[in-house]
Amino acid sequence: MADCDLCGVSLPTLNPVKVLMLRFDSAYPKGMWTGVCDDCIKSAHEVYGNISLLSGSNGKCDLCGTTLDLYPVNIEIPSFSKGVDPAVAQLCKGCLEASSKAHISKENEPKSEHH
Repeated sequence: MADCDLCGVSLPTLNPVKVLMLRFDSAYPKGMWTGVCDDCIKSAHEVYGNISLLSGSNGKCDLCGTTLDLYPVNIEIPSFSKGVDPAVAQLCKGCLEASSKAHISKENEPKSEHH
């Protein structure tokens, strides 16, 4: 089991998203793999498609930790009392692009037909 790096939901498999974390830039110059659940990459893909309509705010990215312009992504954090808590994650353009690529590759992979 692994936890999603955005919402914290624990799932047996997550989608690998390669992001450039500046604090580990010398050790991993091409980026690091993070695990993101299906719902979070779908939300990030929707925001990345409409990024030209949004204005970024300053702050620290929730996925890579970079201080850049951030864009709000609606996520759902699991809660024992309410089921899910709606929240907003702040992601930079690079993380949105990486999440969008992961979503597109997941959509394009062939579906297994196990019976």
